[in-house]
Amino acid sequence: MISNPTIFAIMPMGKSKRIENKPFVKFNDKFLFMNGYEILKEIFPTFLVCHPEVEIKVREILNENGSNIIPDTLNIGPLGALYLAAKNLTCDYIFFAGCDMPFLNTGVIKFMCGQIDNNIGGVVLKREKFEPLHAIYGTKFVLETAEKMIKNNERKISGIIEKNTDKFKVIDINNSELKKFDPEIKFLNDIDTVDELKKTRKNFKFFITNFLSNINF
Repeated sequence: MISNPTIFAIMPMGKSKRIENKPFVKFNDKFLFMNGYEILKEIFPTFLVCHPEVEIKVREILNENGSNIIPDTLNIGPLGALYLAAKNLTCDYIFFAGCDMPFLNTGVIKFMCGQIDNNIGGVVLKREKFEPLHAIYGTKFVLETAEKMIKNNERKISGIIEKNTDKFKVIDINNSELKKFDPEIKFLNDIDTVDELKKTRKNFKFFITNFLSNINF
């Protein structure tokens, strides 16, 4: 059993077919990926798995020398990013979050980390289906399972959970402890299309305006 597991966070930075340069569109007056990245960095050492075509721009934005960037040499999506992170990072567990999730919640993330126990394969949330893009994965477990999947041309990250459900701590999305931090489960909202981007921007602007109107300065 790992008494004090080390946890690093990763965020895949790939190309999007539906939104051009998705990580770099503006949301909340910053690049979309920065909304989640800044939250993760407050909690964990955080690494970006970057597609070659976005890596240069990421370095420019973060003014980084590359120490927290892992080149995406596989370019097969989230499963490949997770596998490369497991190969390159020296941690017990990896918190995985998509670059298009601007409402990550610190309380939710810490709650999930608190569920790690007894060398499990990971911690995952479940609505109708599992939520593999906001989950915790054991590094050793990923190395043991993901490589075989990739060799067999099985490239859906959800497969690593669906094939090994007994290895995961599964948290129902309606868990009362979880909802204390985010009753509307906004933290799972991702932006996958231009229409979703416009709608989310509009809703966020309305929320901020309403919030400020109720503050007595």
